Amino acid sequence: MASIDRDPQPRDAEAHVEGDGTEQGEPAAAARNAAMPGTTANAGNEAQRAASATRRTAEMPRASEPSMRAEPAGEAANRHTPSQPVESQALSWETIFSTYVPAMLLALGVGMALPAIPILARSFDVGFGLASFVVTAFLIGGAVGTIPTGWLIDRFGRRPILISGPIITALVALLVARSTSFPELLVYRFLDGWAAQMWLLARLASISHRAGAGQRGRQVSWMYGMDNLGRLSGPLVGGFVAAAFGPRSPFIAYALLAGVSLIPTILLAPDVPRRVASGSQHAAGAASLTIRQIVLPRLPFFGVAFFSAVARGPIFADMLHLYAAFTYNLDARGIGFLATGASVLGLPISFLAGWMMDRFGRKATMVPGFIGVTIMMLLLAVTAVFHLSLAWYVTLFLAGVAAQSMTGGSIQTIGADVAPAEARGMFLGLWRFTGQVGQTTSPIVFAFLASTLGYGSSFVFIAAAAATTATLLITRVPETGKR
Repeated sequence: MASIDRDPQPRDAEAHVEGDGTEQGEPAAAARNAAMPGTTANAGNEAQRAASATRRTAEMPRASEPSMRAEPAGEAANRHTPSQPVESQALSWETIFSTYVPAMLLALGVGMALPAIPILARSFDVGFGLASFVVTAFLIGGAVGTIPTGWLIDRFGRRPILISGPIITALVALLVARSTSFPELLVYRFLDGWAAQMWLLARLASISHRAGAGQRGRQVSWMYGMDNLGRLSGPLVGGFVAAAFGPRSPFIAYALLAGVSLIPTILLAPDVPRRVASGSQHAAGAASLTIRQIVLPRLPFFGVAFFSAVARGPIFADMLHLYAAFTYNLDARGIGFLATGASVLGLPISFLAGWMMDRFGRKATMVPGFIGVTIMMLLLAVTAVFHLSLAWYVTLFLAGVAAQSMTGGSIQTIGADVAPAEARGMFLGLWRFTGQVGQTTSPIVFAFLASTLGYGSSFVFIAAAAATTATLLITRVPETGKR
């Protein structure tokens, strides 16, 4: 695959919005020119050739701005051109209050609700197996909601989805607090997971649209860092709230936080172009990109998204804490200390990784990170096979967390880098769905291998996924963060 050159300006900064809502770039310009009445006898052939060029251009993974083309004077004069969006900066008041603060508030609400979820599920007199669906329903809702949300972003724009997500979150949290049956609770948790994806995907699409290559790594990584900070501190706050006001009160607090997160979103989040098919596009035979046209030209990128999610899935699902409990007889207190230590270690590294991606490039940061994960997981396999002491396990586990933190936010940054302007929402929906599938299935594979072949094979499985990710980055994926 050819190397992708990056333009530091926002990738849609030179895109315009027609009166009919069509986002203008090279493909749209070709479609428009194809639909114009010809001045020669071969006007029909010219239109066909222009439409063919449009389709070929749309299928290419575009990482730079559409080139400027000359337009007929009359059309250029009649076209309405809105003010150009200003490139967003990683460290600006707008980004802090429109991206980082809402991310932390929403994650804080999710974390606060976490201690109340098992208590609420148990109140409906269901067993552990059914109660676990309260957690998985949220994850399933997030996975199912990715692709439809991507379509909605392309159809209606980012701002309506950015606002709708927290509103739905707040309403669903209040409904959870008033739920009267277990099936009702599962439906609300499913919708909560979907709403969470709405805000996240719309924010990623906005960063992809407005942030230059030299800002995007920090914005995505720091957004995820604030999300981790909220999820880390939320359970502690939620526990105190539940003890003071009852087991359903954290969901009311969750709704309030979602409502507060709306304030900076409404005030600061700018609207950006949305795509509506115009008559000229239909005349030229140009249509929105199909899933095949989105995925196949970017297949190595999607491979990175999948295998990286497989590599981090067991760690994010706390399967390694489960391993420590069974192998080293760690109690809840010991696992709590281990989890807290991992979070405290990983959080600053993830912030540093965002700066490194913008300063040195995506691959220069990600490849060492995934190679580090590969090495640490292989060494953990050695500790499992030879039954080494707890000290060895803790040291290697924390080293693996540090290596994994070097890749924090990097996959979503690459997705924002290569998202095509003509189908950015759908692309990011497919991108997130790919990651969700890998992250959801890998803990199941990890557990299956542990029960059939032993714990060592489970760690080798994670190492193989990380090594595959590093190999794809080195051999098949070009650098997407060059200025």
